Amino acid sequence: MKSFKLWIGALIVLLPGISSLAAQEEPGPQVFGETIDVRVVNVETVVTDEKGNVARGLSPGDFRLLVDGKEVPVEYFSEIVEGAAAATGDGETVSSQIGKGEEVGRRYLVLVDDSFSVASTRDELLTRLERDLPEMKAGDEMAVLAFDGGKIDVLCPWTADRATLATALSGARKRPAHGHQFLAQHRSLDADTEVAVEGAAAALDGKEIAALIATLSSRVSPEVRARLGKTAQAAASALRGFEAPPGRKVLMFLTAGWALSEAPQLYGPVIDAANRQGYTVYPVDAASSDAQGMKVLDAIAVRTGGKVASTAKMDVLRQVAADTSSYYWLGFTPAWKADESRHKVEVEVRRAGFKTRSRGSFSDLSRQAEAKMKAESALLFGAPEEEKRLIVQLGEPKKAGRRQIEVPVTVGVPVSSLALTPQGNGYIAEAPLAVAAVDEKGGRSELPTSKLRVLVKEVPKGGGYARFQTLVKLRDAEQRLVFTVHDPVNGRVLWGEAMVHPQDKKVR
Repeated sequence: MKSFKLWIGALIVLLPGISSLAAQEEPGPQVFGETIDVRVVNVETVVTDEKGNVARGLSPGDFRLLVDGKEVPVEYFSEIVEGAAAATGDGETVSSQIGKGEEVGRRYLVLVDDSFSVASTRDELLTRLERDLPEMKAGDEMAVLAFDGGKIDVLCPWTADRATLATALSGARKRPAHGHQFLAQHRSLDADTEVAVEGAAAALDGKEIAALIATLSSRVSPEVRARLGKTAQAAASALRGFEAPPGRKVLMFLTAGWALSEAPQLYGPVIDAANRQGYTVYPVDAASSDAQGMKVLDAIAVRTGGKVASTAKMDVLRQVAADTSSYYWLGFTPAWKADESRHKVEVEVRRAGFKTRSRGSFSDLSRQAEAKMKAESALLFGAPEEEKRLIVQLGEPKKAGRRQIEVPVTVGVPVSSLALTPQGNGYIAEAPLAVAAVDEKGGRSELPTSKLRVLVKEVPKGGGYARFQTLVKLRDAEQRLVFTVHDPVNGRVLWGEAMVHPQDKKVR
């Protein structure tokens, strides 16, 4: 991953208007006291009996919900049967987020990894998926994304329209697929293993040969490993940045990269992003892997509450629809500290003979992390124009070492979006600032989030911008920068962008 650094400079000035930043009439900032975060963590849980059948009729008291090994109360409960609430909490000790009989729509995010898919298998899967679109029920929606090894393309945004989805899936089948190339490189190492073992057979005993096989079989072509890392990064970015409507969120990821021996280590960001965003992952093998590869797939999926969608009959949408139609919806409200800590989640049934599948963790996200995800989302997928209210001005770039430059940045934040809190004899406002960047080849850069901070003696009037200055150090390459700042007053994330053209020392 390419990277660059960011330094946040001192506050320059807070003005009722900045002529160079096109000030506009707006109300003043609001003053806040202490705020309490009451976000609910939802844990969709599939319960099966000893025969593997979905268990019905369980109540909140039948469940043990464990966070970091300690039992916490189930505060929200619903049993979902065939996509609708069949039972809910009692309303006294356990509530429900939906009413009895109310439908819960599913959000199928289909991500096609063209860089690690074999065209024939991929196309057959997409054809069958298009044919099975009637499996979607009222309230369900689907979006289709594709990754070519460099960038993510949105083939279809969230929609319930089957004709639109069919067109997108048809278009996905026409895209180039590169799975044969990379899998051939990987399999060439397997051939090397066989030759090496045959050559050493006369000189080594059984245990030594077994050790040699274990060492050689774990090798992965450096190019294949690098591409696998990009695929994992793209999938994680899609989960973090592609905003989904409310409902049961499902990722159907078509790729052959899952089954490689390196996958469990490299796909950690995908699992983390899925659990953060509440997605259940259903890997779809797009190259007919062996039994060992399928075990790898299943190990990854289970950590998000999902399972492998078998390609034996190519009916992956039918399988996923069936697995996500009936489950238990448990919810609780942790004590949010916004410290970026990850917490393990486990669900057990108090009665014997039952098995559960659910997400494995949740993260205590900070405002900085949320701003960072918004920046990534705006960079990759765009953002609403009405929220493009940051004014970004870039100064003259200067050389800062080999293949690096420094660019002064002035960020204008609407005064009306500042949330002031009393401090001493005045007021303080802090706004998390996040920056994301992408170059002309689709390469993305990440950097730590920072805070813009302002101290004032009196609440300023509206109609202008608070001006902050930053200094960005980045690679000497043309790229697009996206800045985001959380607006606590309206609960939105404001954004702005700028282009860097270091080759001719021009910026705009």
